[in-house]
Amino acid sequence: MQTENENVRRNKLFVFGLLSVGFAVLISNIISKNAADVTTDFLMVFLSGGLFVLSIIIAVQFRLGGGHGKAYLLFAGFASLWFAAELTWLNSEIISRLSPFPEQGDWFYLAGYSLLFVFSIYYLKPFRLAISNKLLAYAALASLMFFIPTIYSTYSLNRDASIFEILWGAVYPIADTMILFPAVLGVLLFIKGKVGLFWSFTCIAIILNIIADSGFFFLDIDKSSYSSNPINILYMWSYILFAFGIYSHVKLFKKPKMKSFGKTDDLK
Repeated sequence: MQTENENVRRNKLFVFGLLSVGFAVLISNIISKNAADVTTDFLMVFLSGGLFVLSIIIAVQFRLGGGHGKAYLLFAGFASLWFAAELTWLNSEIISRLSPFPEQGDWFYLAGYSLLFVFSIYYLKPFRLAISNKLLAYAALASLMFFIPTIYSTYSLNRDASIFEILWGAVYPIADTMILFPAVLGVLLFIKGKVGLFWSFTCIAIILNIIADSGFFFLDIDKSSYSSNPINILYMWSYILFAFGIYSHVKLFKKPKMKSFGKTDDLK
């Protein structure tokens, strides 16, 4: 088990990470757009790469043991796809300076959403007895409250766009809605004390991603979006939350004898 000193060090490093990337992005935006582009893109690659490495570690550590072992493998797949997406974005914006529509990185992002959703389902399965119809209704309502106005805005504010552009504009809101449902369930279970640090960090990370996606969506409609916008801080914080959730889980279950997931309580 993690000692109190380890928890204190982890928490300090966590807060330092959040503050550091926030200041780095804000200061680079003050300096120049080029500085902001380079800083944002390299930080995204660095943070997503760190998450990818940690996800591989935990996937290897649990070796498909039980439902959660498969879940960690799916999470590693998700992390690898988003790492690939960030590398692709860095190449297109900083190195080759090409801007295709849609971006090549978008396909990696969207594939990652699918694995993140399936991971969430696998991870929630051991807690299914704690998920009441009321919790399902709350999660569905929250997802619909996000989905309906966003999809309506996609069409109503882009009437001059082509059908393909409108449909493409709806892809991310649909993907966000897909992962919002299990994330809200996770938050509600955390409030009830049913899940612990890893899952709570994961849910908050997902919600930060959705907020950032929504922000870019409306900035794009307003024609005021740009790739190094400070709203990217939310994406970076999301990577940090994912990473620290995984890190805390690796430290919690680092004993070599732990090879299966027999008890739900061990997974919190």
